[in-house]
Amino acid sequence: MLNFSYLRRHDLSLALTLALLGSGAQAQVTERTGLFAESERATASADVAIDNVGALHMGYVHWEPEVEGAEAVYATCAGGAAACASFEAWSTVELIPAASRVQVAVTVDGRPRLLIVSTSQTQGGGYDYSYAECNAGCTDRANWTVTPIAMSWDNSMSAIMADRTPQRTFLLDAEGRPQFLYSDRNYFVEPDHYGTFWMTCKVDCTDRANWTETDIAHHSEYDTEIFDAPALTLTPDGRPRIVSRIFAIGENGEDAPEGLYYLTCDTSCTHSTSWQRVWLAQAGSGSYPSPSWDLEIDFQGRPRIAFFAGDGMEPADLSHTLIYLWCDGSDCLSSVEAWTGTVVVGEGHGEMVDLELTPEGHPRMAFRTNGGELAFSTCDTACETQDQAVWASNLIEGQGDLANERPTALPFTCDGEVWEGIGPQLLLPADDRPLVAYDVSVEGRCLYEDYQQPNEVFYDFHGLWRGARIVSFAP
Repeated sequence: MLNFSYLRRHDLSLALTLALLGSGAQAQVTERTGLFAESERATASADVAIDNVGALHMGYVHWEPEVEGAEAVYATCAGGAAACASFEAWSTVELIPAASRVQVAVTVDGRPRLLIVSTSQTQGGGYDYSYAECNAGCTDRANWTVTPIAMSWDNSMSAIMADRTPQRTFLLDAEGRPQFLYSDRNYFVEPDHYGTFWMTCKVDCTDRANWTETDIAHHSEYDTEIFDAPALTLTPDGRPRIVSRIFAIGENGEDAPEGLYYLTCDTSCTHSTSWQRVWLAQAGSGSYPSPSWDLEIDFQGRPRIAFFAGDGMEPADLSHTLIYLWCDGSDCLSSVEAWTGTVVVGEGHGEMVDLELTPEGHPRMAFRTNGGELAFSTCDTACETQDQAVWASNLIEGQGDLANERPTALPFTCDGEVWEGIGPQLLLPADDRPLVAYDVSVEGRCLYEDYQQPNEVFYDFHGLWRGARIVSFAP
């Protein structure tokens, strides 16, 4: 079992700090600039990349019924965050309709690549995974090629919650070659298609025939493992690494523990048997807040994981804590004993955490507070120790900041609103001003009267607006 240690001195001060963060009153970053994409229109699935000259590349979708479009959108701005602080400085292009999620990456020389999830054109209830590529003039739709690569009919809980789950399954290797993960449980096609698949392409990736599908899931007769919110990354020399909660099946079909797993492959990765894994911890349960995790590899090839634990953890005081895990040895797959962990903060702060590392390997985390606001944690000293690490945390922006920037009208039957951040995606530009892309959701508490019981008033929460947002700040 993982040996967790609490940073007790830090926890005490941080708990007090985050209590203030939840009020939106104090302990905020010193300076920030932010924008909503197309602020007068509902948008979602915010993702952002930065190229080697500092230009920004953003992906998002129009959050609306498909009959109104629901297009996947690519946006770009040639300057850095300061020059791009107003969306008027951005250029946009709509790519395909009926989209629900998008991820963006960029080659070393600044060419954008997108993974777009949209309603399937071939099977009702399914989703198409399309690869979009542009090499020049990328604000003109004619210069884009969009190719359906895979189709999924996955009705697992992880798929149902996808619009609230951070998407970290698409990337480019150092040579600009794309890869992504997706799951399928499609028993309506012949032969049945079920598993979790690592999709890779080496050349001419707008041609579906050049993609290779590798099933990394274990199976037992007609059943398959469920991968929940996998996060994909690469080692410095391009080898794939994954962290995911897996509702697991043993290699030979036997029972296996559910929980957080670390998966690796070093050679012949298009063969399923080349993939190895180790169980790290139970993930906990719950939807609000929901367990979440992210993975990065440092410059020496060593894994680092940020993990927000759900309900029902053992020991119980690990529930709803933000945990930092690391393995520095060469035996990270031998057992969980090769890993060490420490609790960064508790009190329900840390959901939807995104982990990034500085060039020196120092961890940075963006996450939701227990009030649904956006916060940021850093460590620069003894971070991979259990008793000497020094973490600092601040609120990035809160409900009051967002409500002032974009006031949202309440229906006359509603008496209050709730603003919350969803799915932060963290970048660490060279100017030392972190940048986060995330969604902002606004819900209203609306009152109703039952005509059969006119003296009884009840309420329900309804979505009023959603917006894709980018914020840059001085930590």
